Amino acid sequence: MTVWVSSVVRQTVPALVLPDFETLYHAHVDALWRFLERLGVPERHVDDATQDTFLIAHRQLASFRGASSLNTWLHGIALRVAKDYRRRESRKGGWQPLSPRLLDEGSAPDESAAQRQQLAQVVRLLEQLDEAQRTTFVLVEFQGLTAPEVAEITESNVNTVSTRLRAARLRFNELVAAMGEGR
Repeated sequence: MTVWVSSVVRQTVPALVLPDFETLYHAHVDALWRFLERLGVPERHVDDATQDTFLIAHRQLASFRGASSLNTWLHGIALRVAKDYRRRESRKGGWQPLSPRLLDEGSAPDESAAQRQQLAQVVRLLEQLDEAQRTTFVLVEFQGLTAPEVAEITESNVNTVSTRLRAARLRFNELVAAMGEGR
């Protein structure tokens, strides 16, 4: 009896090299903070939502397998965190603001105030888009992600993402035009 032993040729897959958490945090915190704000997390909770996003990322970083980019993975986490914050806000009727005694009394520069007002106008316009269009629009236009990355984050088809983006751009431009006309 002849026994043939086949040898299995194993290809080695290079190990995924992940940045340390501090590097990951500093590379993405500003973009995720803006993303959460643009998705409708109330301004007073954006810092907390950003922190929650990174807490989840920290807990799950060791299990990250590289099926997507770190940027896409983090935006997916932030998207779920934003939904949780908006849901909590609508269910509970909002959180109570902190006592004015606890707030920072430092005055902001005039430019900062003007930028905040402009951003508030953009956020008000974004609030008028439906949730799917808003998410797609913010991910592409503000976060700079591609349609395939958005499809992965939102667990939808690339064609669906393109359709939502086209509709969102059209609606956003209509809203900007109406705002300019004073309607």
